[in-house]
Amino acid sequence: MSSMALIVDGVLALLLVAAIVACVVVYRRLGTIRAGQAELKTLVDDLNRAVSTAQRSVVDLKNSAGEVESRLRDASSKASAMSDELSFITESGNNLADRIERGLVGAGKAADRDIGAVPKAKKKQQQEILAALREAR
Repeated sequence: MSSMALIVDGVLALLLVAAIVACVVVYRRLGTIRAGQAELKTLVDDLNRAVSTAQRSVVDLKNSAGEVESRLRDASSKASAMSDELSFITESGNNLADRIERGLVGAGKAADRDIGAVPKAKKKQQQEILAALREAR
């Protein structure tokens, strides 16, 4: 029996050595996993910081867009008011030019009837004024 005990002890010793080797391999792999876990934690922290920065940037961008929209709305309303005012001024100027033109043409015809003949210099001056009024439109 002593040889049988020796064989059993030998097999147990071999199994124990195999278990120790397996534990060493598993321990090394766990070390690799722990190192990877530390790197992964660093990566996740960096990602969280990037997301926080992006969120702040989006909020700042929205605020800036709101301010620009407000300024643009104000400028647009001012431009619209100026456009309306310029249209009114242009229309008034055209009406005034029409009245002046009618007055010059009517005065020229009346002078032709009354005097008979308008001096060439005066007639040329009236034509220049009429041409300038037509060109200004």
